Amino acid sequence: MTASFKFPAKIDHANVESVLADGLGMMKTLAQGSLMVIDCKDLQSFDSSALSMILSIKRQAQMQSVNIQLDAIPEKLASLATVYGLSDVVLA
Repeated sequence: MTASFKFPAKIDHANVESVLADGLGMMKTLAQGSLMVIDCKDLQSFDSSALSMILSIKRQAQMQSVNIQLDAIPEKLASLATVYGLSDVVLA
């Protein structure tokens, strides 16, 4: 089974918890071995809390045996992940 989760245009400290809750809620509906595609194409404004959220989603996915795929990763997010030394984890 494949599910798609779409990031909003903005993720920062003000909304990161609700976006994370939505993503984890969707993940809980998935069977082991499923794929959850995270669509980042609308994401235009974010801070480091977006990286923290992605790490949390990936950690939970690993515990639930759900595969995560990030699509349309903004260049700025990839750069931020590299600066924080998280590109291998966040972008993998």
